[in-house]
This record gives sequence, C-alpha cells and structure tokens, in this order.
Amino acid sequence: MKQDLLKKVRSTKNLESAWRTIQENGRSSKSHEVRAEISRFQEDSSSKLRSLSYRLARGKFSFPAAKGVPIPKLDGKGHKTGKVRPIVLAPVESRIVQRAILNVLIDVPALKPFVKTKYSFGGIRSEKQKRTTEGQKIVRGERISAVPAAIKAVLDAIEGGTRFVVCGDIQSFFTRISKPMVTEIIAKATNDSEFTNFFSEAIRVELENLEELRKHQADWPIEDIGVAQGNSLSPLLGNIVLAEFDQKMNEGDCRCIRYIDDIVILAPTMKAANARLARAEKLLAELGMTLSPEKTLKGGISVRDGFDFLGINFCPGAIRPSQKAQKKFLTSIDTLLKNGKKSFNLMKGGKHSVRPETLLGTLKKLDAMIDGWGKHYWFCNDDQIWRNIDAKISEMIGQFLGLYRDVRERSAPELQMGLLGISELIRIEREPFSYPSV
Repeated sequence: MKQDLLKKVRSTKNLESAWRTIQENGRSSKSHEVRAEISRFQEDSSSKLRSLSYRLARGKFSFPAAKGVPIPKLDGKGHKTGKVRPIVLAPVESRIVQRAILNVLIDVPALKPFVKTKYSFGGIRSEKQKRTTEGQKIVRGERISAVPAAIKAVLDAIEGGTRFVVCGDIQSFFTRISKPMVTEIIAKATNDSEFTNFFSEAIRVELENLEELRKHQADWPIEDIGVAQGNSLSPLLGNIVLAEFDQKMNEGDCRCIRYIDDIVILAPTMKAANARLARAEKLLAELGMTLSPEKTLKGGISVRDGFDFLGINFCPGAIRPSQKAQKKFLTSIDTLLKNGKKSFNLMKGGKHSVRPETLLGTLKKLDAMIDGWGKHYWFCNDDQIWRNIDAKISEMIGQFLGLYRDVRERSAPELQMGLLGISELIRIEREPFSYPSV
C-alpha cells in the first residue's frame, strides 16, 4: 500500500521535531537576524506549527523567496580572497518544512544507504540515543556522529595500517550538485509523485535580493545545478550525488573519509595515496566538480609528520584542536573582553547611560564560550593544550579585572552596581502615579 509521505511531513509530531532542530541551531547562530526570527517564532510556536500543518494539508503553503548572504572566504592568513561562500537564508517556516521533509526521507528504506555510511559524515542526523530499547547504556564512543565520528574513522584507518595521508576540499560543493539528478533518485525511492514535486519546490532556490548580490550572483544555485548551503536537505543530497565516489574511493586498502565537502585520503604507501588522489580528481570531474587547489595537498605526506582535518590536528600520540582553531577561539575571547573594556571606559568617561557590557555579563558569556568550545573537543587527548589555553585565558581575564578595579575605584558609589552588572533601582524605568492633593 502506497504511503502518503506528505501526510508524514505535515504531522504535528514531525513538525515539532523539525522545529526543535531549527530552534537549537538558530539559537547558536552568529546572525542576529536568525536569532531574532527564532525568538519571534517561539513566542507562540504551538499555534504557528498548527497553522503551518493546516496550510500544508490544504496545499496553501509555498516556499517564499530566500535571502542570499555572501560570507567572505578567507585565506590561510585570515585575509579576504574576494570569493564568497553563498549562504541561502530561508524564512523560518521554510526551514522547518525542509527539515520535516528530511525527517521523512531518512526513514525511506531505499534511501537508507545514503543516510548512514561508513565513510561519510555530517549534517543529516545526530545519534543522540544514550540507551538501548532494553535500557542498557550505550557508551559515548559507540553513539557518536558528525565530527567525532569522522575523527574516529580516521583513527581506525591509521590503526588499520594506513601511513600516508592527503587532505582536500571539494570546491564549491553544494553549488555543483545536480537538482535533476537527485530529484530522479528521490522519485524512484519514494514512488510518490506528489511528494517529489513538493521536494523539488523545497530545494528550488529563489532569492529576494539577487540584484543586491551583483558580481556574486553567479555563485548562487538558482539554476538546475546547485543546492542551497543552509538547506537541511543539502547534506543528504550531497551523499546521494557522491555515493559512487565514496564507494570507489574506499575500495581496496585505502580509505577516504568525507565530511560533507572535506575529505581525507589514507593509504598504506605514498604511491597509493597519490594514486587515490588522482582517482578522486577523475571521479569528481565526472560530476562537474573539482578539488580546491588552495585547500588540497598536492600529494601524500606521512601521518608521522602530522596533519589537520576538520579543525583537528593529528600527530603521533596526540589528537588536539588545530592551531587555526585555537587561534580563532582565543581571538573570539579577546574580542569579547575588549568589548567589555570599552564599556568600562565609557563609564569612566561619564557616559553612564551607555552600558553594552558589564563585568558579570561579560564573564557569563566567557564561561559559556569556554564550556561550549571545550565540550566540542571532548574526544581530544592532549591535556597540555588545555593547560596552555587556560593559562592564556587566565592572563586575559586578569587584565580585564584589572581595568574593572581601576574604573570602579574612580566611579561614584551609586554607579558601582551598574558597572558590576547588577540592576540599579534608580535606573529602572517607571511611570509613577501622582498623589492627589488633599
């Protein structure tokens, strides 16, 4: 009996699950626009999801134009290259529906091989189940996904005897995926023409600000070739397109671990590593894709020399955040503390009504940054790195607190609470009643 996949898409349970995922991702977004939209939707999310389900059921929902956001690409030194990463920012309802479609697709039997593979990771589903159906605890190493799972696969390959490595990046990956190709595969897998037509609409890219993008217009996937970076469906479509690539790149005694568009080739010999790199270039060319010359090694290197993959540095005996990742983290902390210092100086200069950052507010944000970054690297084993970074952070905090003490000592007593970050009763806005004449 034919299943009604669109009914599954619009089910309350599925839409709520999709919303939770979009909400979780949106809260940590660097975009104020995204965070604000998430905040507005969650104010009455239940009724908004019911409305969305109603419109989907009656064919009254359509995907509105999205916004193209050009993110400048940087070189190894952090300088702008003149190129951009074409992010497509769709309205929150569109993102929820796209995620709901993905939730349905990953349970289609014919698509299972594309959802969870031995050598491809990232962007589809997180394995968060902590216990079996019988209630037994699943150890963390056996329920990992995304970056940790990819890192574990690399370590397994090294343990299996690979001694040479080539790291690379598929250039402009999402913008080279063929929409007709993936749609045909989805159509055969689902055998549901109505669902397939809706899926086609979900991956179509229409931009409301195309004229504003000017010289970068060609970077956005508005034609048959290319899917949106920012669409929940795109990683699955990438897996579908690269299924044969993943299979052929892992034949024999070599391994190719892929995380969306980042790849690492591991081989037993230098010759085998270089041969597998040539194979990768050939297979990608058949799909209209290439390896990025700036981000791809020209040939194999020994794993003993160390290498970086997905922000992780591998060297004999150690797994740790790469130098680039460490520098980026410390720079973000420095920026946070500098903003706090600017606020202190405003108060010292008498501009007491302007208080963008306070001592407690800044330290609370700092604590969250450290906690989040540290937990991201839970699988790393180089404790000396943590000690070194902690020492640098401690030094920065010391300088920050030193300025706070200086400003506090120079401030009037009635201003010191505000400087600390505690509300002052006298500054709370009021609309007092007038006491009548008697």
